[in-house]
Amino acid sequence: MGNRGADDVTASPETMLDVLERRAASAPEAELVRFEDGTSLRVGECHEGALAVARGLAGLVAPGDRVVTCLRPGRRLIEVVFALARLGAVEVPLALDVRPAAARQLAGVTGARVLIVGTDALGGNPDLIALAAEMEHVVLVREGKQAGVPGSVDLEGLLASPGRRSVDLGDLVASPGRGPVDLGDLVASSGRRPVDLEELLASPGRLASWRPGPADPAVVMATSGTTGRAKAALLPHFAGVRHARRVAHTMDYGADDVLFNVFPWNHINVRHAGLLPALISGATLVAHARFSASRFWETCRREGVTAFNFMGAMVAILERAPVAADDDRHQVRRAYGGPAPEALSRRFLDRFGVLLLEAYACTELGDVAASTPDVRRSGAAGQPVPEYEVVISDEDGRPLPAGQVGQITARPRARSIVFTGYAGDDEATGKVLRDGWFWTGDRGWLDEDGFLYFAGRRADVIRRRGENIATWDVEQVVAAMPGVLEVAAVGVPSELTEEEVLVAVTVAPGAVLRAPQVHAWCLDRLPRHAVPRYVRVLDDLPRNTNTKVVKGELRGAGVPSDAWDAQA
Repeated sequence: MGNRGADDVTASPETMLDVLERRAASAPEAELVRFEDGTSLRVGECHEGALAVARGLAGLVAPGDRVVTCLRPGRRLIEVVFALARLGAVEVPLALDVRPAAARQLAGVTGARVLIVGTDALGGNPDLIALAAEMEHVVLVREGKQAGVPGSVDLEGLLASPGRRSVDLGDLVASPGRGPVDLGDLVASSGRRPVDLEELLASPGRLASWRPGPADPAVVMATSGTTGRAKAALLPHFAGVRHARRVAHTMDYGADDVLFNVFPWNHINVRHAGLLPALISGATLVAHARFSASRFWETCRREGVTAFNFMGAMVAILERAPVAADDDRHQVRRAYGGPAPEALSRRFLDRFGVLLLEAYACTELGDVAASTPDVRRSGAAGQPVPEYEVVISDEDGRPLPAGQVGQITARPRARSIVFTGYAGDDEATGKVLRDGWFWTGDRGWLDEDGFLYFAGRRADVIRRRGENIATWDVEQVVAAMPGVLEVAAVGVPSELTEEEVLVAVTVAPGAVLRAPQVHAWCLDRLPRHAVPRYVRVLDDLPRNTNTKVVKGELRGAGVPSDAWDAQA
């Protein structure tokens, strides 16, 4: 394949809108994205659709506005992403299974006043009504069966669809200090909320001549950061573009590539390591809503996939499938992601013919180190990329020599390629950004040749299925359960690499509490990836002489024998 682009990915800073416009001008008929439902989107269609949506939203969204979005993967989602970029707004994407408290926190710290929500997303998660009730404007995007249906959207019917859990709408839209909001008022009003996007498209506004620049804010991504509580990382336009250029260069993508991505759209992976690299390189992105091991290779063969993005658990699950004669009968030759333990990488290459290229990245910085097909080392996350200076530091900030484990710190060598801070949390921002250096909260070491090795997380954060889970968030949910006196959440080793969530609880006097009840409580209140697999009911939590809970003892050497296992 050869090197298809220069290594200086920080030259000529630009916005993601610039990337789309340039590609649309040169190859409007090129296929940009294929979706799981069989639909696709060409580059020119994406550009025209984004401008149309931007004109429709022009009367509601101004430059700098924070706009919360929750949409299922599809054409409209992509158009909304670029439409908000054209308007100079800052997108705040939510997970499809977001819970009310998390949604309100993210909207609150960002100062969001507009919500763009899909009908399928709302039908699958009626809790979004609570957030809608607090927005100044709500825009409904028709998805799935609602798309193309004449007349107003039947949200009452949507929320009562077979298979949906029963919902007390009055409770959902109630908030402290105010009474319930009538759903009829919520749906019928076209002033404050909500309005059908199709109506806005029929009465387009005028776009201002002003456009955002590379240093202007583009998106807020929820991240567990490094101090344990979920935060809102504000990323400028060029941070995403730089990240995308780096991935496209590392993976040597070209117009003949088809990239498969199953990550959610509220994360940087599919956006900055999937969609934008496809635009930059001319590749086509195949975007599915979730990972399916049983359909994975079938999809790769049908779509002509040449590369995919992964997390450690994905490849471990694929490897667990029974050996088949056609395991290597596909066009996939490389994959981007991590972690990729040496033994797993070797077995995966031997069986499936796919080279796993590991990178070290985080939401705030994008790729900091990366492996390439030509420059890689077993067990390492690659060498630091040229646009970052990486140092391993001790707790006092002193650099450590090669081979010694310490905290991974990184400093950008170019402007506007890192996050600008955590929205609404100056204290947390100050803890991780010090004199131009970002303190990742991760442990690692550099060898004599400059390869970076990841050695675990320092912070009270659990890494599961490619997601960072703040133990504080899990503990707050469990602590609210009747009968729980105290709770501690920890990560324990998973057979799929990374970690599983374990919660240990003590029981309030007079109460009776069983592990399956704790698990059931969490199922209704936490995102799927954060629901504990293991539960322990203890007489007391381990403590030190200062009565502080010692989580290290709960982690121990693995999963304790007295832990209840939801998968057993």
